[in-house]
Amino acid sequence: MQVKTSDLPGIGKRYSIVTANKEQVVVIMHHHGHREIYHFTHPDKDEPDYTLSLSDEEARQLGTILMGVDYQPVADERMEMLLKNIRMEWLKVEPDSCVANMRIIDSRIRTRTGATVVGIQRGDSIIGSPEVEEVIYPGDVLMVIGTREQTKNLEFMCRYGESR
Repeated sequence: MQVKTSDLPGIGKRYSIVTANKEQVVVIMHHHGHREIYHFTHPDKDEPDYTLSLSDEEARQLGTILMGVDYQPVADERMEMLLKNIRMEWLKVEPDSCVANMRIIDSRIRTRTGATVVGIQRGDSIIGSPEVEEVIYPGDVLMVIGTREQTKNLEFMCRYGESR
């Protein structure tokens, strides 16, 4: 990415950015905080494809979003590694399950299988991030994360009883 700056006397500052896709974005930052953003599909075009005007507050909010303040995307290689190793499964608790009618802490799911219960669907409601005191009932659907082996062991427990 290529960035050029220039002063605009009496107005503010101009930032010209050429992206990896050879598009150009021009940002005019006015002394009073107002920002204008211009997008050009080709840097040699005279007229922008579109423009955007932002107040100082709007520009700062957009800046925090672009910086990833409240959301950090996962890099491709990290996501690939995560998907190879971690699974998320929805497992129905059968009436004969060894975890039915037990509190999560008493079921020792994590200790016995390594999988973690991150949610419970009970009828039409969802219990997100359930407390360890939450009771697991027959018919509940457990949202769990773990490796393939861990989730398979918990699936066995939810269906038949003890882990394999």
